[in-house]
Amino acid sequence: MSEEKPIYSLEGRVYWSESDAAHIAHFTSFFKYCEKTEEEFLFTGLSKLGIDFEGRLDIIFPRVHAECDYHAPLRVHDKYRVDIVDIEIGRSSIRWRYKIYNTSLGVLSAECKIITVALDPVAMKPVEVPEDIRKAFEEAMKR
Repeated sequence: MSEEKPIYSLEGRVYWSESDAAHIAHFTSFFKYCEKTEEEFLFTGLSKLGIDFEGRLDIIFPRVHAECDYHAPLRVHDKYRVDIVDIEIGRSSIRWRYKIYNTSLGVLSAECKIITVALDPVAMKPVEVPEDIRKAFEEAMKR
């Protein structure tokens, strides 16, 4: 299914609460799948590289932009896989690119892009992405 080697992947299943009346995953659910994959990458994937996001209080990464191109539906009880296929780290932003596959049918369901910004949670102002985080992301992308 996937032509690109993912940086990180997470599998899931579509639940009723994530669908519309036609039992198709609601368009907003795709963003939640991406965010869940990002969270697992940050708290599980990067912990293997020595970054502890769990205890980190000096920085947050709110979303400032999100877009998604939908190719095929995910229906209730379909299994899916979310691949983080690219991460671009700017001075104070991180651009995430995802591909979401319907693994029940073996098709690409969506391609999403989300931009987050590094923010000081007290001042609520953008800051540079810390060097330890930048290095951990770069190491994860090499694998």
